[in-house]
Amino acid sequence: ELAHVGMTEAEAKDKGIAYEVVRAPFIDNDRANAEGETDGLLKVLVGPGGKILGADVVGDHAGEIIQQFCLAIANGLKMSAFNKMIAPYPTLGEISKAAYDEYSFKKLFTPFNKAALKLLAMFD
Repeated sequence: ELAHVGMTEAEAKDKGIAYEVVRAPFIDNDRANAEGETDGLLKVLVGPGGKILGADVVGDHAGEIIQQFCLAIANGLKMSAFNKMIAPYPTLGEISKAAYDEYSFKKLFTPFNKAALKLLAMFD
């Protein structure tokens, strides 16, 4: 299955919109593992300030997973909305929270922060 909502990378480039790509593979989702359906990927296009610009899902139940992103884009939500969401466990839909985790991890571990951690580790 394949599902898409919102802007593509090509459209963001054409419009000169800054963006980053966040990926969350199905292999990291407990429900996908329990069902043996780990071949899949969620890809989210995130714009300035964390605004969700678009999303693509390929894999089993992609049409179900994309619904959260349809709602998010229609309401101008940011990635942080998925951090606040309480998702049933284990579900494929909680992959949106995994995407948020990846997004926030990238923000937390910037090249500057990584260098600072290495420097601090030298004093241990």
